[in-house]
Amino acid sequence: MQIKGEYQISSDRAAVWSALNDAEVLMRCIPGCESLQQASETEFTGIVAAAIGPVKARFNTRITLKDLNPPESYTLVGDSKAGVAGFGRGSASVRLTPSDGGTLLSYEADFKVGGKLAQVGSRLVLGVTRKVADEFFSSFSTVVDPAAVRVDEQAAANDASGPRRIGVILGVAIALLLIGWILLR
Repeated sequence: MQIKGEYQISSDRAAVWSALNDAEVLMRCIPGCESLQQASETEFTGIVAAAIGPVKARFNTRITLKDLNPPESYTLVGDSKAGVAGFGRGSASVRLTPSDGGTLLSYEADFKVGGKLAQVGSRLVLGVTRKVADEFFSSFSTVVDPAAVRVDEQAAANDASGPRRIGVILGVAIALLLIGWILLR
């Protein structure tokens, strides 16, 4: 499952790169992260609590930094295991580009799950995975710059769907009221 996003951050690329490699910052931004320690220059280990549908578990997680090209890009590779609950594996390619006096953070992530997690249903897993990825990058961006904004087309689609969704709900409600009024006459 591919997940993409972009955030405009007013901080310079070096500051964003530094934050992307800071265990304390990462721990604050990873949803459900209970602990995160830097095991080496390119590896972090930790515990992450997560729930996908009815499956709730604490995952032993290892994050490895690969394809390092400071301060421009790297790939985060994660491997999480939670016994019988299953496992999660994923990677996120992160690119930092100078933009509008700050930095454009772009990411493309790919995740896979197995065990009980995979039995929950692909739509639910995809939805939760997208939410967690966006929560991480949104949280990270606002930790580095409280005024950071998501600028990719997915954010625009989500923003535009709000009024449409309200219109559909309102239309259905009006139709149900009319049907009820006709039947009760």
